[in-house]
Amino acid sequence: MSQTVRAAGPHSASESSGEPLPRPRRITLRFPWRGPAPDELVDPVGARALQVASARYVGGVFALAILLQRFAVPGVAAASALVPLVVLWGIWGILRGIVEVDRARLMLWLAAAGASALVVPFQLRLVHDPLVSPTAYALLFVVWLPAILRMKDRRRSTFVLALRYIAYGAAGLAAGCVVMMGSMLAGIPYTDLMAQVFPPKLLLTGFVITYPISFGSNLYRANAWIGLEPSIVSIMMGVGLVAALLSGVKIRILALIVAGLVCATAGSGLAIILVAFAVMFGYPVRNNLVRYVPIAAIVAVVVVATPFGASILGRVTEAGDQQSSTSLRGILPYSYMWPQWIKDPMAVLFGRGPGSSQEIVSHSGIVGLLVPTPIKIFFEYGLVAGLLIAMTILFAYVGGPSRSLPVSLLFSLWLLQPGTTTMVVVLPVYLTSTWWAPRFEPVLESDTSTYAAARGWLQRAGRYRPLQGAGSWRLGGRRRGASSAKSGPVS
Repeated sequence: MSQTVRAAGPHSASESSGEPLPRPRRITLRFPWRGPAPDELVDPVGARALQVASARYVGGVFALAILLQRFAVPGVAAASALVPLVVLWGIWGILRGIVEVDRARLMLWLAAAGASALVVPFQLRLVHDPLVSPTAYALLFVVWLPAILRMKDRRRSTFVLALRYIAYGAAGLAAGCVVMMGSMLAGIPYTDLMAQVFPPKLLLTGFVITYPISFGSNLYRANAWIGLEPSIVSIMMGVGLVAALLSGVKIRILALIVAGLVCATAGSGLAIILVAFAVMFGYPVRNNLVRYVPIAAIVAVVVVATPFGASILGRVTEAGDQQSSTSLRGILPYSYMWPQWIKDPMAVLFGRGPGSSQEIVSHSGIVGLLVPTPIKIFFEYGLVAGLLIAMTILFAYVGGPSRSLPVSLLFSLWLLQPGTTTMVVVLPVYLTSTWWAPRFEPVLESDTSTYAAARGWLQRAGRYRPLQGAGSWRLGGRRRGASSAKSGPVS
């Protein structure tokens, strides 16, 4: 039997008497949630309390990633401060009773970590010229440690509310990008305010914070002054835009995020959006996107006529250039690392060692060359442990309430981004897929004629019956011809 969170005011309310439900107490360490998630029909007060706390918990860690993505662990300039902070955030959520440990993913994580440790002696003895870094090994599995968590309240309405918080966070980041670009257009030259305010030992190194949108331009790619790179900022806004569409936020939030993406002029967020749209068009949710086609067409025409649009279009056709960002992320790493890997059969079997791929790329002399996820896994740990690591990571993308978000992030993190040990890039996978699996209801994209968020809105307004199709409803009121209009509001 689920437990009820104590609330200020009356401890029970009778729906038949029409008395208002008591206001739920906030879930804190002093008043943590105990037991399983409550049934919203049996315990509506407790269900609402856990729902709000869960959505704020997810939105809070996304805001944390936005604000602190440039900070390093004090004294370790190469380690992001988000790595320990997200782990501590998970522990805090367990203590509050908002999240719990998923046993299946915990077993997979332990198996992958154990197998990766067991191949190290074979690397040192059998592999020619191994490169073993204990720090790289620890970083990989600490970054993926939060994947063992899952939300207690994994209802669709709770997930949609969390998506709204993610969309609002992305809109705030987009506003910073718009302000930054506006200041440069007004004649104020770009300066790295973070580097001027904080000592260098507190900021991450090895990232290209920003650069001009074109050669010789005075306009720099917007990162809102707090972004680690324009590409990472673009990823966060791309995730926010998809979350905004799925949760049905207001059009001005969508417009603000689009403006931020244009100011960032990076293709990483655009890639996430395009893949997400391709997935959505395979589901009934495509009916919701049709209304935005004219607006999107007008925006595209306007943007193409600006230097920002020219820069973005250049990203689309740059794959053939070996020095382009697309090639350095998704094409050249494979052609460069493949001969390095297959020349030693023992390296193919057991790997060259944790951190070896980054070490070889750093000494390649190719500026900007990155290490995609598949290369890092199999080059460093070989086929033996690499398959288990890949299965563990891929399992984090399975079973969430959305189909478009994990698919687009999988495409980005496995093909275009070094998304294995960079917490700010991996975190959106947890927030939009891993922590919400296994789901209880069909995926969001399977809704028909209205947003998934509309059902929660109508339910809170007392106008929605669980067995009624969404097609008979519209936001703001009932259709006059609906049969449910005669029965009065649902209590």
